[in-house]
Amino acid sequence: MLDALLLLGAALLAHYLRFNPIDRAAHFARLAEHPGLVMTGVVGIWLVATAAELYQRAHLLPGERLLRVSLAAWAWGVLLALATYLVPPWKFGRGLLLFTTLAWALGAYAVRALWDRWLRGRAKPRALLVGKDEDLGPLLVLARHPACPWQLTPVTPEQLEEALADGETALVAVTNPGTMAKQLAMLHFSGVPVVPAAELWAFVEGRLPVSLLSPEAFLHQREFGGIHWEVFNRTTRVVDLVVALVLLVLTLPVLLAAAVAVWFVDGRPVFYRQVRLGQFGKPFVLWKLRTMRPDAEANGPEFAAADDPRVTRLGRLLRRWRLDELPQLWNVLLGHISLVGPRPERPEFVLKLAAQIPYYTFRLAVPPGLTGWAQVNMPYARTVEEHQRKLEYDLYFIRERSFSLYLLILLRTVSAAVFGVRG
Repeated sequence: MLDALLLLGAALLAHYLRFNPIDRAAHFARLAEHPGLVMTGVVGIWLVATAAELYQRAHLLPGERLLRVSLAAWAWGVLLALATYLVPPWKFGRGLLLFTTLAWALGAYAVRALWDRWLRGRAKPRALLVGKDEDLGPLLVLARHPACPWQLTPVTPEQLEEALADGETALVAVTNPGTMAKQLAMLHFSGVPVVPAAELWAFVEGRLPVSLLSPEAFLHQREFGGIHWEVFNRTTRVVDLVVALVLLVLTLPVLLAAAVAVWFVDGRPVFYRQVRLGQFGKPFVLWKLRTMRPDAEANGPEFAAADDPRVTRLGRLLRRWRLDELPQLWNVLLGHISLVGPRPERPEFVLKLAAQIPYYTFRLAVPPGLTGWAQVNMPYARTVEEHQRKLEYDLYFIRERSFSLYLLILLRTVSAAVFGVRG
């Protein structure tokens, strides 16, 4: 809301700086005749600000905040210039656009700096963590997370009633609710929210730690039933087809240029085909531009790493801009994968990880994706611990699947590819 108001205020200020009173009135009247231009500007500012991750809960350093605001303002200026070119009746001159963009950027930076300062200085409500000392240790780490909105206080089940009497409590989080179900039910219906401890991780970091989940959670939590939401599944399939087809047409020159570059610099083969597992474990062939040496797996399959020595110099460039993923748009058209979902994994890796990580095969319950919630929140996973962390993000995505999260992941993928920003 503040961004929309800032944009309207910036446009008004730009009109006052750019025009004399007579011309100013004429330009205001022209804007009033074309509300579509105003709506395009407002929706555009939300889209570019989301892509630059200006709405995330984490605190940003001043330099990082300035960079993100500047990139968002520049992208919005390009977007509006393109809109006025495509719709000739919409008039918004270059000088007016420049003043509006600069004024919004200054206001957006100032608002976010003040907001961040307020978040750091405000008094946080108290949340009680109930459980054994050894179970509460990892949860207390959340207290230092900049996005944590609570003051976390650990208590044992025996201390709970006394702690509740000591002061106002906003939330009670329990590591093992089954052992004190009756007490927690009475507490819940007396007005104090009671949640499993995993929900704190879900709120603060957007993931569900497998160590805090039980098999019953997947049956008794209504959200996990969303995997059978036919309206969502069919709608996203239509979106996948339309977006993938448009992107494939628009990026075909880039894909061809990248393929030729691989051919000349690194030789054949240009494309890399690999068997992956799709929804419900159905195998399919995934297509990518080759970014590794031909003998990359001479010693057998290996997990990729962020600074993998097997990646060629050209391959690093292609991976940086996600150009090696473009052939997978063909997989989207064929229905092997969606635009958004858990990344499809190789069968041999699935067998290995499923034997070591609880609930690992649950990620096969939904269609895999070209990008996903885990991919925009953390880099490559190489160790079992890192793959478990990625699974925790995937489980959160499976539970929270929605159109808004689908769009957010697409925008954050653009942010990671263009701005080099990861969650």
